Amino acid sequence: MVEIKSCESRATLSFVVLSRHADEIRFVARISGAPFNGEVIASTYFNGPPTALFDDMAAYWTGWNGQKNWNAIDGELSLAATMTSLGNVTLVVKMYADSGETSLTAVIRLEAGNLDRIAADVRSLFTA
Repeated sequence: MVEIKSCESRATLSFVVLSRHADEIRFVARISGAPFNGEVIASTYFNGPPTALFDDMAAYWTGWNGQKNWNAIDGELSLAATMTSLGNVTLVVKMYADSGETSLTAVIRLEAGNLDRIAADVRSLFTA
């Protein structure tokens, strides 16, 4: 399991691997510690794991323009990261269930100096 904790609140995004196959890893993405809790089961099929997003964020820890994104193929989970000129990273986590009829959005704030560690943790979970 990997936990990514917000530096400004108790909100935490966690990933737990459920199964590994040659072409897919199924995992649970969970939000906890926010005013609400929720989780979805997502897959790395076709789009790969969110590892690339976190590695890209860590590579550009001094800043980037626009938004960096990762989405599960069926749309049940999306991650979008932006960074301010002061080095504050905002990770918006969106979860969808019931064919999109139910949704949850949480904001996880990260410090640029922690991006390497977070990327390494996420990479170790999905490449183990």
